[in-house]
Formats: sequence, structure tokens, C-alpha cells
Amino acid sequence: MINMKKLYLVSLLLLLASCQFSYKKSVSGAGEIKSVAVEEFAKEISCSDVQLVDVRTPEEFAQGNIQGSVNIDVNSGHFGAEADSLLDKQHKVAVYCRSGRRSKKAAEVLSMMGFDVVELDKGYNGWVESGR
Repeated sequence: MINMKKLYLVSLLLLLASCQFSYKKSVSGAGEIKSVAVEEFAKEISCSDVQLVDVRTPEEFAQGNIQGSVNIDVNSGHFGAEADSLLDKQHKVAVYCRSGRRSKKAAEVLSMMGFDVVELDKGYNGWVESGR
């Protein structure tokens, strides 16, 4: 009886693992996502070909932003379409929000669209707190 339970459990785990593997394989074009701290983010955005995107609301963006960023609100309902029309998949995209939650969501969307993404882990708050 115990051997049957173990066999069933191992079979179930193998099935789940194969489903996960086939899902990852089927997501063609998915880019990379790298979540980094302020210092690493600053290095990333210092490269001239990196596209810097603030994914907060236009109101939040107007209150302060990282110099050189464009504003594409991740919660606007048309984030993907706007990002696709404004951004170049040949260049890395650096995203940030206020605290890091929305930028992680945006990074996932952009990655699924085929962009390589670096995301500011603690967001604009962490950026400001670091004295940048």
C-alpha cells in the first residue's frame, strides 16, 4: 500500500514537472527579467541604449521621476499596446514604479512580449531614499 502511494506521488510530481517544462518551452519570445537594487539599476540605465520606463500613473510621474524616463501606466488598460508602439525589442527596458509592485507586473508583461527587462526592486521610493 505504501509503495502504491509513493508511486502515485512520484507519477504526479513528474506529470506536474513535465507540464511546467512544456509551458515554459511554449512561451516563445519571452525575454529576461532581472530585479535589481538601486546601485545596479543606476548602472543599467547609464547605458545609452536602455529604454527607461516609469509605469506609475501620469499624476505620480508628474510629482517626480527618474530623468530620461517615459511614462506608460501599467494599469491604464492599454499598457501592452502602448509599450509595443513606443519601445524597441532590440534594446533592454528598465522599469520602475513607486515601490516595486507595479513594475514587477509590468516586467512580466514586457517579458512575455519579448523584451529583456530590468526592474528596480524598491521602486522610485528606494531611488529617492538612496539620494539619487
